[in-house]
Parts: sequence; structure tokens; C-alpha cells
Amino acid sequence: MALEQDIANLIQSTDALTAVVDNKAQQLDNQMAAFDTRIAKKEQDVDKFIQEAMPETRYVQDIFIGGSKDYFYPVWWAMNGNAAGVSKVTVARHYSWNGDTRPLNSTSGHQAALLLELEGNATPWSGNANFLQVKRFHERYNPTVSHTSFAMYCKREKADSSLDLYGGGEEGAFGAFCATRSGVYLRGGGLTYRIIKNWKGDVNFHDGADMNRRNIYETTSDTWSVRWYAEPIPFAERLAPTLSSIPYANHPYTPPTT
Repeated sequence: MALEQDIANLIQSTDALTAVVDNKAQQLDNQMAAFDTRIAKKEQDVDKFIQEAMPETRYVQDIFIGGSKDYFYPVWWAMNGNAAGVSKVTVARHYSWNGDTRPLNSTSGHQAALLLELEGNATPWSGNANFLQVKRFHERYNPTVSHTSFAMYCKREKADSSLDLYGGGEEGAFGAFCATRSGVYLRGGGLTYRIIKNWKGDVNFHDGADMNRRNIYETTSDTWSVRWYAEPIPFAERLAPTLSSIPYANHPYTPPTT
């Protein structure tokens, strides 16, 4: 009987120990589940912080414009619409770039510094906010930029000679006419420029390889047609950028009437 009692007591002790172990295991499982939840939350917080802390993507394009230093050559682009927010374009030059060839200043490596910072939205024919604002403009040593405009400065002609010219007026007239592109003119002669944007896609530019025109855009309707094109501008006709104090074309905002 004593042996049987000892076995019974041992079984009872084993069962009690098993219950304790099972309880501890459950507690550990609960704690691990809580840890997993906390870790997942921390990972989400870290991912959110990294996403919010990341700087806006910049797309950089370096361009080289040859030709003559006595001319400005066209550079043009189309900005995104409202759904992409504000489009940002910076046209820049470090003052010492092209100091080895010295196209503008033969006695110094200091050639030309440029910082032209623009903000805008869409194109003149778009139904979006539609503006281009000169945020900052700085030049030093030599002028390098001209004719900055929301509607690209260019010339126009009929794409179909049998139709009217869009916008009227004379073919070949020069003005801020282009309804699908914005742009500037940059000085040639062998100068490097950097274009920095917050949207994908390269700007178009005249590289100065010749003095011929560059076609920008053309379109035709039932009654009219137009082809916008740009040619180099003589340095004597330079039109320097003007800092914009009013950021939107319809500022101050007037609510629509009901």
C-alpha cells in the first residue's frame, strides 16, 4: 500500500507540475504575442517616420549649350497638373563651371553663377491651377538666362496653310504664345547648366549645334491650326526674370458665385 500511495503522490505532483508548466507557457505565449504586437507597431512607426522624413525626390539633368555666347537658346517643358501638386524647377550653374574653357571670361575661372528657382502648375491650355512663379533669381559674373515664361516665348505659324492661325495675328511674330509648354532661354557659347525638378522626364533644349529653329508643338482643329517654334535670341534682346510677388494667376482668390 505504501508503494501505491507513493506512486499516487508522484502522479499528483507530476500533474501539478505539468499544470504549472502549462500555465507558465501560456503566460509566455501571451507575453510573446504582446511583444510581437508592440514590435509590429514600432516597425510601422519607424516606416512612417522614414517615409515622412525622406526628402522630396529630385530629378537632375545636366545640359550643355554650345553655339554662340551672343545668343540665348530655348529650353522648354510641360509641368504636371493639380493631382501632382506644385511642380518645382531649378535652373542652376556653379560659378566655376566651364572654367577650363572660359567661354565668357577669358581672364578668370569665374564664368557665370545662376540660380533660378521656379514653381508652377500645368500649362496654359490645362484646366488646372496654371501658373509659373519665379521664387528666387540670382546671377553673378555674367548674365545667362532670359525670357522666363509660363507660356513659352516663341514664334508661331500655321500647321495647315488652308486654315486660320490659332490666336490670330501674323505668322512669325514673337511672344509668350505657346499654350502647351513653359520655358526659358539660356546663354550659349559652351556653358553647362543643371536642371533640377520634382517630376520625372527631361526638359527639351536647343544645344546650340546650329542656329536653326526647334519645333515645340503643333496642332490642328476644324477651323484653325498652329505650330509653335523657337529660335535663338540675340543677347541684346535679353529679358531678365522678374521675381513674382503674386503666386497664382487668379490671386487674390474670388469664390465663384452660386
